[in-house]
Amino acid sequence: MDTNDMKIRETENMRATSFEALAFFPVPLQKTQCVIYKHEILVCGSIWERSCYSYHILKNEYRAICSYPKGAGLNGHCVVELINNSQDANAITLLSFGGQGKKQKKHTLMMKYVSVWDNSNEIKKMEHCNEWIPFVDKDNKPVSIGRNEDDYTGARAFVGGSKNHLLFITHCPNNIHVFDLNTFQHVKQANLPIDDACIQYHCFVPKIGKGSARNFTDEKVHEMLLFYKNVGLSIEYDEDNNVFQFHKVWVCTSIRQLYSYGYICINGFILFFGGDSDCSISTEIHRYSITENTWMKFENNLPSPLTHLVAVLHEHNMFLHIIGGYDGDAIESVHMKTNVKEWLQEETEKEIQWETEEEEKKYLEKIKNELIEMKEDFDVKKWKRNYNDNRILDSLIIYQNGMDRGFQYHYFEIHSGTFGFMKYFRPLKILEAHTGIVYGVRFSPDGSKILSHSEDGTIVIWDAKLGKQIQVLKGHVLSVYDAQFSPDGNMVVSCSLDRTIRLWDVKSGSEIRMWRGHSNSITSTEFSPDGKIVVSGSCDQTIRLWDIQSGQEIQKMEGHFNWVNDVEFSSDGQRLVSSSSDDTIGIWDVKSGELINTLVGHLGYVMTAQFSPCNRFIVSCSSDGTIKIWDDKTKKELKSLTGHSATIRDVQFFPDGQTVVSCSLDKTIRLWDVQLGVEIQKLEGSANYVIGVDISPDGNTVVSSGSDKTIRLWGAF
Repeated sequence: MDTNDMKIRETENMRATSFEALAFFPVPLQKTQCVIYKHEILVCGSIWERSCYSYHILKNEYRAICSYPKGAGLNGHCVVELINNSQDANAITLLSFGGQGKKQKKHTLMMKYVSVWDNSNEIKKMEHCNEWIPFVDKDNKPVSIGRNEDDYTGARAFVGGSKNHLLFITHCPNNIHVFDLNTFQHVKQANLPIDDACIQYHCFVPKIGKGSARNFTDEKVHEMLLFYKNVGLSIEYDEDNNVFQFHKVWVCTSIRQLYSYGYICINGFILFFGGDSDCSISTEIHRYSITENTWMKFENNLPSPLTHLVAVLHEHNMFLHIIGGYDGDAIESVHMKTNVKEWLQEETEKEIQWETEEEEKKYLEKIKNELIEMKEDFDVKKWKRNYNDNRILDSLIIYQNGMDRGFQYHYFEIHSGTFGFMKYFRPLKILEAHTGIVYGVRFSPDGSKILSHSEDGTIVIWDAKLGKQIQVLKGHVLSVYDAQFSPDGNMVVSCSLDRTIRLWDVKSGSEIRMWRGHSNSITSTEFSPDGKIVVSGSCDQTIRLWDIQSGQEIQKMEGHFNWVNDVEFSSDGQRLVSSSSDDTIGIWDVKSGELINTLVGHLGYVMTAQFSPCNRFIVSCSSDGTIKIWDDKTKKELKSLTGHSATIRDVQFFPDGQTVVSCSLDKTIRLWDVQLGVEIQKLEGSANYVIGVDISPDGNTVVSSGSDKTIRLWGAF
């Protein structure tokens, strides 16, 4: 076993028992504030608890200190240590403020704390120690931090400045304030450059060695970091000129939905524990490197989900304590600790893999943003070449370290070409002919033709290159809901609200055959890969197979409990995948007609499902606004792609199986990387709902249709 293998094994073994349970806190706590003092952790109230306690780290015991006065709001309050310039070794001074929302009275209190574990008469000798009293200025007048119009719920703050005299405060919705603790005045207010976010219960820390309350410095420029959900900011404050500068920081995809996590800053890293996504409570632990500007998600998690917890670093930086929180069901009185070294170790194999995937996601986003901002003279060949040369080499170096250990090498083989062969699209042309909603579009197998089908009862065949009509197929008396080319491109099959399925000759435009049998609208139809069978799905909740040569119905499949919205063959023709308004996906055996498996996971109607070209995966889309990727072998959901803001009507794999394209009632078309689960590009321009989408066999053209009665072509560049 080589040195790298030994390091990874040691890391994994250490993390197997990462957290040690300590004496439970006397009362359940969430949204509390803690300060370290010598061998004590001072726990200063919480949203439902006014009592303050001291936890003795060496004794593993608690003692009461005092309680907040009635009327002091503790809903997301702040507590910081005021640096005592007299260097009193027997006491510290705490400042507590905030705890209330907009147009609510906020408390501003101070406490001189002398250890409750000191058995001497020191406490008795000192006046007003170990109790919260009004914060006053040099004239003994009460000082208020926070204006009436400010919302300090979940505010975050720390003490810094060249003489530890400045209190930096960030609060909802997007404000940063500087309060001078010497003059007792707000000296600066600014708005944070964030979009559509209201920061609260976020991470706000000084960068190591600059602006730190525990590191006295004469520097006049102070750097700090703020994270909240998908917001990341590097903030600089020039003390002499009283100005801020802001720079955006990339936030990893797995923490973007989270806030209200516990966090600590140590040795150039920020560690994040748990958090709330507004939908679920997290157990995940993340690490951000301040110096490298990189993220890592640990393989190991918290023992249980937690949010509104506090992470506290022992004074000697050896242990990290997790106190209180909410697990989704109850407020916790949990108290546990973990060795800091365990979270500063080298990465495990899975963590290295995660980091590499995140780097790809990061650069995909950078590409997408550049596409949005690109100009007419944009040199795409030079741009692609730059990404190829830089990013793929980096990926190769990262994966070279793990190749000999055999982990996930196949992934690199797939994605080493991601940046070189990834395609981006721009509008080509708009085709118009239909007088009603265009429900769908499909390319012919050779890519030379496009068919469109419409609410107006017609099917139009177009020359894909010229954009001119070749043929109009007429015969349906009501809306045509689906139409597909045969594998050889010589026929078209269509289905309609008129409850018929029709077979057409492409060259002559004549109807060859018509099938009846469904008792309700027919929503979907397709040829088998060998071109001998047609499948149909209907609002009568059945799927039927039809023999093209004899014209006979050869199979009727039942199992859905609502409309069948779509049905498609696997590429080997042995199975079918169906989508239904009963929120499920069915997988069927073509020969026996039996329902093999049912995939459950969508929270709304499943509009479309399709096998990947290799039949290993299934992609589906739904009225719940998500696209899901399923493993056909295990029948498990692998990824859920989010980004559309309305029902997703259609989704298709690209020929290479690495990308999917989707369209939605939000008027957009989006391209997604299947492996990474991230959006690559968003195509906009449709005047109304986008209902149908397809990709050409060579992957170079996207065609879409919708309720604006047009067909739009998008070309790769």
